[in-house]
Amino acid sequence: MSWQTHINNISAKANRMLGLIRRNLRGCSRNLRQQAYLTLVRPHLEYCSPIWNPHTKKNITKIESTQRQAARFVLNTYSRQASVSKLITQLQWDSLERRRQAASLCLMYKIHNNLVAINPTDYASPMAPSSRRSYHPDKYQIITSRLQIHKFSFFPRTVIWWNALPEHIIASPSIEAFRGAVAAHN
Repeated sequence: MSWQTHINNISAKANRMLGLIRRNLRGCSRNLRQQAYLTLVRPHLEYCSPIWNPHTKKNITKIESTQRQAARFVLNTYSRQASVSKLITQLQWDSLERRRQAASLCLMYKIHNNLVAINPTDYASPMAPSSRRSYHPDKYQIITSRLQIHKFSFFPRTVIWWNALPEHIIASPSIEAFRGAVAAHN
């Protein structure tokens, strides 16, 4: 099971939408161009992203390139000397990879707190009690598999990020509080 076709399709769809916006909003204000990108393009790049989150550099670059093009468009800066990373920082946009990680952690929070109909123990086991300082009863151990495809799927990848979170973030009282704590933590 490969997500390559899906990633190619969403990247192409987002690029077509960005092209449409670039053609039609060329002379508009920066705020309008930014709002158009955030409303019409970025959702294509993030829809169900915790599930298909790419792990190869090639696919991550493919997804991020759309946001990099959008940053140039929003700020109307097409010079080769302009640093796109600085443009993205100036716009105060997180990388799409970081946003996918936060979305994965939010889904894991929902799974952990039974807010969605997925039983986490079907895919990860609760961490065994230990005397180590890193132990917390809300953390998980990954159920291992020899399949390469499993290694980069949602649960093995997200459990690592989940276990790295401090206890006070995991114990957040609501998804909104959790989302804010994760954003502040990164």
